Amino acid sequence: MYIIKKKLKEILLRIWQDVKQYWIAVILFTLLNICVRKLFHAFCPMLIITGIPCAGCGMTRAVYYILTGRFKRGMALNPSSPLWIIWIFIFIFRRYIMGNKWKHVYGYLAAVAAITIIIYMVRIITEFPGDPPMVYYRNNILSRFIPFYKELLQRIFPMW
Repeated sequence: MYIIKKKLKEILLRIWQDVKQYWIAVILFTLLNICVRKLFHAFCPMLIITGIPCAGCGMTRAVYYILTGRFKRGMALNPSSPLWIIWIFIFIFRRYIMGNKWKHVYGYLAAVAAITIIIYMVRIITEFPGDPPMVYYRNNILSRFIPFYKELLQRIFPMW
């Protein structure tokens, strides 16, 4: 029992150290999220500016659905989400539970990001515009300032 309490204390200490180090960034990101969503009813900068979803669009909902057992729905929103779930679990396990630095953390992160971008490119070619999150955001900034922007997108995406 003493060993478990000691290990739990170490884990909580590591978490607390990260909270102390990054609390300002977390608060600022949360405030930014609230303000941007109130103004644009979306959070993705690419979606807000161009009207086209980014590689991460739908990721939060996809992870939520997968973690709550609705795998098919999660995969429909963002097929790369299981890779991110695996990466985050390994990261948390290595950083907080094992307490060691993950030597190749950025290499694996880059690999997951690259796969996410490849999946995104396939989806943007085959599914855009389609079901959420692969939808066109009509209230985008470029369409407000460039009168022919929608016509330009129709040339790029002929199935539109």
